Amino acid sequence: MSQSKKIILRIYFIICVLFVLDCLLYYFKEISLRGYYSDVVLSWLWLISSFVIIIVFWKKLLAKLFLTALLITFAMSIIAMMLPFYTLLLSSTSLGLYQNKDLNKNYRAQIVGYGVMVNPWLEIIEKKGLFEKRIIKCTDSELMVDNLDIKIRTAKDIIFKSETDSTITLTLFYGGPNKTITFDKKTGNIVSQMLNIKGLAQKYGGTWYDETQKLYLTFYFEEGYDYATVNTWTGSIDKKENIDAYKAFIKDNKLILPAENSDHHAPYCEIDIQYNLLVYKCNEGFNFSDNFLNTKKSISVTKYKSITD
Repeated sequence: MSQSKKIILRIYFIICVLFVLDCLLYYFKEISLRGYYSDVVLSWLWLISSFVIIIVFWKKLLAKLFLTALLITFAMSIIAMMLPFYTLLLSSTSLGLYQNKDLNKNYRAQIVGYGVMVNPWLEIIEKKGLFEKRIIKCTDSELMVDNLDIKIRTAKDIIFKSETDSTITLTLFYGGPNKTITFDKKTGNIVSQMLNIKGLAQKYGGTWYDETQKLYLTFYFEEGYDYATVNTWTGSIDKKENIDAYKAFIKDNKLILPAENSDHHAPYCEIDIQYNLLVYKCNEGFNFSDNFLNTKKSISVTKYKSITD
């Protein structure tokens, strides 16, 4: 065997090892090379290099047997109602990719569909250096909605909302009614979804008043949206002064205000009803990054009483 053929064979052996390891890691641990197209490139690199090996070593019996095995595999994938063929085609090209969104430095999300008999699904993937691991897979059946417009495959965007040590919250954006979902990062299960608006409107209904700040507060909920519009003002219940409005997002049967440190500094806050009082808790000081109530630092608590409109 010539030196050039030995080099080609060694390169092909390395490609095969990488390809097999990538397949095994994904099958058993859901770990793959970082990025959607890394696996696609590796798959095609293996296939093209396989044909190069067949051409270069065509005089060898093993090369002819290898080509026969590839052709038989291809034929069987077509004979079986073409289902295996479509799975291979969609998973090894961009045809199976509906959306690929880089959420932040730690996560990316993608909507993919690798079959003609199943609907596309949502995946949340954790980045780990040169590799990544799928931690969450969500299908349409888990969304628990009857609205045909609220399907994973029709989402226009995937928006990162917040994260805790154990959960991650995303919003599927549709341009109208959106869908906010909180996942358990360890199990991949859905912890909570957008809640019943009528129940929340009843819970937070009416006007609330804080005697210390002389501040009035009301909530407005709209069906199909994952937030409530909060209206605050001073003066009196009839004569409104210094009116302000902002969004409070729905999470775990309560309302939250995510921390903001880009456009303007604002701490994370939670609003809930406790013992017939509206309790408004916020991180204090210069804590503009924690997207949870950090009890290890100072927290402000404001209580509002319900008053008759």
